Amino acid sequence: MNLSLKIVKSEDLLNLRSKILRNNLDPNLCRFPGDKEINTFHVGAFNGNTLIGGVSVMKNECKKKELPNCFQLRGLFVDKKFQHNGIGKTIINFVENRLRHSGVDYLWMNARESAVLFYLKLNYSNSKISYVINEIGLHYLMYKKL
Repeated sequence: MNLSLKIVKSEDLLNLRSKILRNNLDPNLCRFPGDKEINTFHVGAFNGNTLIGGVSVMKNECKKKELPNCFQLRGLFVDKKFQHNGIGKTIINFVENRLRHSGVDYLWMNARESAVLFYLKLNYSNSKISYVINEIGLHYLMYKKL
């Protein structure tokens, strides 16, 4: 595999966001509020020229826990054919380094129940605050001091 990470446009992520995270929902319905904000960036993971993973990162206050100077991780995905190869971890490390060098203090996310262990292995804390997000299921608020 020839893995590379690049900053991409949110539109570049919509088809795989739909396929992997939203059960093939119309890609236009897979946009996130904040996708186009000035402080938002999107990372694409490529195998050669083929997009196989990605994530969106946006400046967004965490309303359920006090996390000053924070950004939110949204919609991390890796194509099923490429999962369990360290790609998600590589994407997270890229995001953390970029935010750390920008002076950001915390990164947080709404982690699906199935992803909690993944984030715990990357030294994220589980706040134990949980909630159901429409049609997607149980999520936990997780965060990390950068």
